[in-house]
Amino acid sequence: MQKTALIQGATGGLGQALIHKVLASNAYDIVIVTARDPSRIVISDPRVRTIPLDLASDLSIAAAARFVADLTDALHLVISTAGILKNEHLQIVPEKKLAELNREALETVFSINCFGPFLWYAAIHKLFKHRERIVIATLSARVGSIGDNSLGGWHSYRASKAAQNMLTKNLSLELGRSNPNAVVVGLHPGTVDTQLSKPFQAAIPIDKLFSPEQSATYLWSVIEDLEANQTGELIAWDGQIITR
Repeated sequence: MQKTALIQGATGGLGQALIHKVLASNAYDIVIVTARDPSRIVISDPRVRTIPLDLASDLSIAAAARFVADLTDALHLVISTAGILKNEHLQIVPEKKLAELNREALETVFSINCFGPFLWYAAIHKLFKHRERIVIATLSARVGSIGDNSLGGWHSYRASKAAQNMLTKNLSLELGRSNPNAVVVGLHPGTVDTQLSKPFQAAIPIDKLFSPEQSATYLWSVIEDLEANQTGELIAWDGQIITR
């Protein structure tokens, strides 16, 4: 059986870096990559297939799922890099106080960080259902851990990632019933020098601010070493399990 990888978010810094790790592994015959605007994907490799995908659109998700099903009968690696923390155009900022919450921002943050990736998984779930090893990894964040939360604040981001972690656990249990070789995890990439983290980098020690390539290297090492008994976990870039 040919091996197929699928990476959502090919135009972000970390998404691009992860795609290069997947290609360099030479473990996959087909590498499907998605972006809202596939013309921005500049990866020249005969194994790569590009498709449009907007996780905020159910029509786009359905169309992309059909494209994927036309390309492969089974998926062996699925990565989602979707995420939003701050967007001035959408008037989204990490809330420091409960009084700063508003419905529109909450709905947008949940839609991108939680609803989108798992509606995408729901649309392609038939391609998960085989007995070979499959890894499904969704980028999460340490601040989504309830047990690790000692500071509060960042309400919508924390809550959306906590909800994402619960869906990760649920999917791990569901898929594990039919495939003991399935590993479904959330991955914390550390603080990466991307647009998402730029407004918050001032307080980050220089040795804790990773380039996309550094973070992708760490995450790829985690992915390669994953074992079936780790399914459902939230795992940091250094392989440490984070309390949900």
